[in-house]
Amino acid sequence: MNKRLKLILFITLPIFAIFLIFDLLSKHLIDSSLSLGEANDFLPGFIEILTVHNTGAAWGIFANSQIFLIILTFLFVFVLFGLMIFEKTENPLFYLALGFIFSGAIGNLIDRLAFGYVRDFLHLEFWPTFPVFNIADMCLTVGVVLFIVYFIYMIVNHRKKHKEDKIDN
Repeated sequence: MNKRLKLILFITLPIFAIFLIFDLLSKHLIDSSLSLGEANDFLPGFIEILTVHNTGAAWGIFANSQIFLIILTFLFVFVLFGLMIFEKTENPLFYLALGFIFSGAIGNLIDRLAFGYVRDFLHLEFWPTFPVFNIADMCLTVGVVLFIVYFIYMIVNHRKKHKEDKIDN
């Protein structure tokens, strides 16, 4: 088994499965215990559980555009899946980032397909204007940050290698 396949099987897939299950279970638990708009202290002064149905994306952009968001998510996942298959890197950070991004994208996609909205429930009490979010949103954020770190690392290494090649010539 080659190293890339091992990275996919032992990093991307477990991260994807664990966080997708965690996201869907947390949404189900909140849905079954609180009514829409109902709030409950989780960590007082820090985080409260507040049930919200989000028909848009982050910060409510593209509200009531479910078909557009569903198509966009399918395209996004398809492109990232292609990148995972064709990118020749053996850097674990790349596969870790993809696991988080896939779990977040698929978690919210399942909500959109099943309900016509995304179930959000985490509200930062210390930052009242920050949008209510869920585990999938956190996974997307972590995944994108890791992806950015990966690309910065690749750019720095490429420049370093290019500089060394010039010195050798």
